[in-house]
Amino acid sequence: MVRVGAHHGLFCFSCCWSLMALMAAFGFMNLWAMVALAAIVAIEKLWSRGEAFGRLTGAVAIGLAAAVEPGLAPGLDGGCFAIAMN
Repeated sequence: MVRVGAHHGLFCFSCCWSLMALMAAFGFMNLWAMVALAAIVAIEKLWSRGEAFGRLTGAVAIGLAAAVEPGLAPGLDGGCFAIAMN
């Protein structure tokens, strides 16, 4: 029983450590950001299409991060589109 619990705990930690770190950081900074992140995690875990929802949420988060700070995603800086706009 302990072995099964340890295996499950290690699996959960390995897939969700970044979300838990964000929740801890948001808990100190902004209560509403933590509530929103907790809702996203709950939807991803409980909804039958949670995996697709998680991928969409991740893509949106990367897009927002690239829009706010382009240096965070150097490969997503506009490239050919930015050249065409000039």
